[in-house]
Amino acid sequence: MNPRDRLFAVMTGSFVLLGMPMAAIGVAWPSAANDLGRTLGELGLVTAAYGAGYTVSTLASGEVTRRFTTGPQLVAAAGAAAASLAILSLTGAWAAFLAAALLLGLAGGMLDAAVNTYVAVHRGPRSMGIVHTGFGIGSALGPLIVTGLLAFGASWRVAFGLLAVADLVLAVVFVFVVGALDRTSSRHEQRPSAVGRRSLVVLSVVVFFFYAGVAAGTGAWIFSFLTESRGIGSTAAGMAVAAYWGALTVSRVVLGFIGDRVRADRALAMSGVATVLTLAVVWGAPVPWIVISALIASGFAHGWIFPLEMVLTSQRFGDSYTAWAVGYQIAGANVGVAVLLGGIGLLVTEFGVGVIAPTLVVLAVALLASIAALGFTSGRRGPAPA
Repeated sequence: MNPRDRLFAVMTGSFVLLGMPMAAIGVAWPSAANDLGRTLGELGLVTAAYGAGYTVSTLASGEVTRRFTTGPQLVAAAGAAAASLAILSLTGAWAAFLAAALLLGLAGGMLDAAVNTYVAVHRGPRSMGIVHTGFGIGSALGPLIVTGLLAFGASWRVAFGLLAVADLVLAVVFVFVVGALDRTSSRHEQRPSAVGRRSLVVLSVVVFFFYAGVAAGTGAWIFSFLTESRGIGSTAAGMAVAAYWGALTVSRVVLGFIGDRVRADRALAMSGVATVLTLAVVWGAPVPWIVISALIASGFAHGWIFPLEMVLTSQRFGDSYTAWAVGYQIAGANVGVAVLLGGIGLLVTEFGVGVIAPTLVVLAVALLASIAALGFTSGRRGPAPA
C-alpha cells in the first residue's frame, strides 16, 4: 500500500470513530444520567453542547485551513477527541461533562471538515463513499459496544474510555501518516473569495440543511410513527429503524465500488426523486410490511446525496475555497438537525405522531427542489476556475 492509500485508510478509520460517540450516548445515557444525578431529558443539553461545538468548528474550518495544513488539523482533532472522551468516562461533575461534550463536538467538526475537504479535492466519488461508509459503520458499532458492555455488567464509562484510547491511537497514527498528504494541501496566505458564486454557497448550504432534516429526522422520529400511528410492534419497529440506517450504509458501500462510473448530477436527481417516493409510501401505505420496506428503501435512496454533494464541492468552488464551502455545508447540516428535528417535535406536540411521515415527505420535496436548483445554477456558472 502506497503512502497516500495508507493515509486514506486511516482517514476512513477516523470516520468510524467519528460516528461512534454520539450514537453510543443514546444507549449509555440512562446509566450515565443515573450516575450523574441527571434526568433523561437532559440528554438534550448534551447533544446541544456537542452540536454547538461541531457547528463552530466547521464554520471556522476555512480559516483554520488558511492558517494550518491538513495534517496538524487531523492530529489536533484526534487528540482533542481523545481528551474529551477521557473526561466523559471519568468525570462525575455535570459542568465538566457538558464541557467535554462541547470539546468532542469541536474535535468532530474539525475532523469531519478536514477529511471531507481532502477527499473532495484529492480523491473522488468512490473514496467519498468509502469514507462515509466508515461513519455509518461507527454509528452502528457505538450502540452495540455499549449494549454489550452493559450486558456483561460493565459500566458505560468503560465504553467511553475505550473510545478515548482508540482516538489517542488515531492521533499517534496520524502523526506518522500525514506526510503522505498531497503537496497542494497547503495553507493559503489570503482568504480565497467566492465572489460570483455566493448563490452557490447559499444553495449548497440549503441542500445540506434539508438533507440533514430528512436523514436524521427519519432516523429519530420514524420509530414513534411506526409504533403509535401504524400499530407496528416495538421490536419490529426498532429492527426497521436499524435496517434503515443499515441501508444507508450499504448504499455508501455501493458508491465506494461504482462511484467513479456514475454521473454525480444524474445520481443526485435520481436519489432525490427516490427519497420523495419512498417516504410517500411510508406515509400512505396501509400494509405494515410495505411501510417498513419503503422505510428501508428510503435509507438506501438518499445515502449517496451527502457524499456526492461533497465530491462536487471542489468543482463548484475551486480547490482553494473548498475548505470554506465544506465547513459551511456541514454547519448547515448541523443546524438542519437542530431546527428541523425540533420543529418536528413541535408539530408532534400540536398534531400528534401522524404528522411525522407527511412532514418528512415535505422535507424530502424541499431537498429535491434544492438539489435541482443547485445543479441548475452550478451548470449555468460552469466549473470554478482553477
